[in-house]
Amino acid sequence: MQHFDLCVIGAGPAGFAAAMRALDFGKNVCLVERKKPGGAGIHNGALSSKTLWELSVRYEKAICDRYGYNTYGADLSYAAVTGEMRKAVNEKYVQLRSQIDYFVREGKLTYLQGNATMADRHHIKVDLNEGGETTIESDHTILAIGSRPRRLPEIPIDDQIIVTSDHITSFDKFPKSIVILGAGVIGCEFATIFSNFKRTKVFLIDKAERILPFEDEDVAQTVSQRLEANGVHIHRGASLETMDIVNGNVVYKIKYDSGKEEIRTVEKALVSVGRVPNSDSLGLEALGMELNSRGFCIDS
Repeated sequence: MQHFDLCVIGAGPAGFAAAMRALDFGKNVCLVERKKPGGAGIHNGALSSKTLWELSVRYEKAICDRYGYNTYGADLSYAAVTGEMRKAVNEKYVQLRSQIDYFVREGKLTYLQGNATMADRHHIKVDLNEGGETTIESDHTILAIGSRPRRLPEIPIDDQIIVTSDHITSFDKFPKSIVILGAGVIGCEFATIFSNFKRTKVFLIDKAERILPFEDEDVAQTVSQRLEANGVHIHRGASLETMDIVNGNVVYKIKYDSGKEEIRTVEKALVSVGRVPNSDSLGLEALGMELNSRGFCIDS
């Protein structure tokens, strides 16, 4: 059985940084990742969404008529836009993978691709992607397991018509209309992106008193005004009653705080109601760790 000073589970931004820092201190490190290095932060999270945002801002500036000239006939393809995003993602992925491969060749890092489970405080079982399993021993373990979009069981998320942020780049073209459930950071970010490209009518369902409830009020007000100036329709003080796929479109029903109800039909829907940690199937119970109903570890 191989013994390590440190095992890092998860090769996203946090796990990768932890492994590299441990190598700086001369530690014997094992890095375990079940998918691709980079995690959600690169492949369908921060890097990808910020790249789309930057592209949307550049497009908006290109067609702006406030500088004494107009741009006509600008070609715009969703596939081309997401293609540029994937170039940025792939560039970063190749960089991370080359760094991992270098330290593996140098014998300074052990990299395992598979699903890790804590057998006890010092033993980790890894079901390898290539088949078979192995168990390693480690003095210390870092759980850098990341998160995934939260799904609501009452909404038929099919990752094609009703999607989470993981699959919003899978559309083959700009939708004519989209409703975004959730007015937090991710929901407002994609509302900005789609409205900047001027191809999609955006509806934003805001259950709280204002969008971006965890930001300062003046920030939220500025973003709200900017979105509405961009043509985004914000359903303020509205709760989602139902959302279904009907004849290839999305039909949703909302109820306002006033009691008024409204039914609308749009082409696509993005469900953006937070994220949940990837803490299931890790065997944390074997360590005596307790998880709350949302999957977060409870500690002192």
